[in-house]
Amino acid sequence: MSEISAAAAAIYERINAATGPAELDELLTSIWRHYWPGGAISDADAQFLAEAIEHRKPHQRRAFVAQMPIAKLHGRVSSLFKTRQRPRSPDRQASRERRRTLGSSSGMPPAMRAKFTEGQRAVLAIVAGEVKHHGECDLPYDKIAALAGVCRTTVQTTLHEARRLGFIHITERPQRGRKNLTNLVRIVSRDWVTWIKRGPAAHRPADYQVPEDGRIGSKAVKMASPTKSTDLIKKEAFREIRWNGGSKNARSQSRRQGSSTYCS
Repeated sequence: MSEISAAAAAIYERINAATGPAELDELLTSIWRHYWPGGAISDADAQFLAEAIEHRKPHQRRAFVAQMPIAKLHGRVSSLFKTRQRPRSPDRQASRERRRTLGSSSGMPPAMRAKFTEGQRAVLAIVAGEVKHHGECDLPYDKIAALAGVCRTTVQTTLHEARRLGFIHITERPQRGRKNLTNLVRIVSRDWVTWIKRGPAAHRPADYQVPEDGRIGSKAVKMASPTKSTDLIKKEAFREIRWNGGSKNARSQSRRQGSSTYCS
């Protein structure tokens, strides 16, 4: 109990004092609608209290008897199964730098950026980069968190808030009897789509270089030299004339081009 805040400890006592599932549901609703959005409790406290409520609920498939109190909680939530291990950054300084770099990037319009924190803007920068290059974002939440330098909970709350504001659409892909596929995140805000089409992708590394085949995406890059010599220009012009049959008009035109080149 010493690991949670005073406000979370008070809610924890109310969870222990609850006498039925309906009261627990009301507490869960209050946590996510009042205490957590208002900043009274942190993300970790909200997650802990939600797990505590789920642990107190009876799992038997029978009608709940109001006179029989539900079991009390003792310490942290325990389970028969091994708890999910949250991934931790091996280099917190590097994660902090990534979060600040992406959070200060121009991955979305200023009016939209003002609605999110630095960590949330870093998450949305990763999503915008994937949408820019692939049309949608299908990365796992853990990978988005690692790229943005934040935790998994921040990714979840950011996407839920962006969906509530009407900026994105999330498609869930459950699979019966198997592990669910990753969610598909698409940007539905027209202003945001126009913004990322015109602007650079912030989620690409700073040392990104053009591949050896000279292609960026589906477009080939033609490397031109601004110091191309006039002799080379004349040689290319005469070679073109010879290929076309060497007509008199073409020769006179090439001479005029050569003389104008030297005069300039």
